[in-house]
Amino acid sequence: MTKRLITWMAALAMGMMSITVVAEDYMEGVEYTRISKPLRTVTKPGTVEVREYFWYGCPHCFRIEPLVQRWLATNPENVNFQRLPAILGESWAQAAQAFYVAALLGVLEKIHPTLFEAIHLQGQKSLVKDDLALELFFEEHGVNPDQFRKVWNSFGVRSRVKQAVRMTRRSGIKGVPSVVVNGKYVTDPGLAGGVEEMFQVIEYLVAKEMASGS
Repeated sequence: MTKRLITWMAALAMGMMSITVVAEDYMEGVEYTRISKPLRTVTKPGTVEVREYFWYGCPHCFRIEPLVQRWLATNPENVNFQRLPAILGESWAQAAQAFYVAALLGVLEKIHPTLFEAIHLQGQKSLVKDDLALELFFEEHGVNPDQFRKVWNSFGVRSRVKQAVRMTRRSGIKGVPSVVVNGKYVTDPGLAGGVEEMFQVIEYLVAKEMASGS
């Protein structure tokens, strides 16, 4: 049997109960690790949060982005996918700031992929360290410079960047891309044994959490 999740849901006639069987193919401490103090999650009843930690300057994060999108197109409705710009060093904060500016301006879906492409396909490395370059980039994508600067310097963005620092530290991740499932478990391509395998581990952990009722 390959390392794949096998889940059967059987609805019982009168009690509306479900039986979930999960193949125990993955081991804590091998393909994933447990966070000692669980993180706060953004979930609704019946969902499991899957949070990707990334950095715009990371070539590996850029390369797995199409796979993330492919997985999101097929992932179950009980997954609440979130992104968090990891801050593992002071130089990473600017890219996180750009992420939150885009989110607050409502242009994240447009900016997120194009910013990755500009950095890794077009060689615009200054976008991870130069706020003026980012201002011009946002302007090229329809954002008024005054509006960009106002949000860039806003309390809301500064607060979110500080929270990203705390969340990165508390997650215990050592690099990116990394994924935290339900605020409890961390996996990454290195632990899982590859990128494709990482998504299988994520699915396993989601099923594990759903089965436990967490």
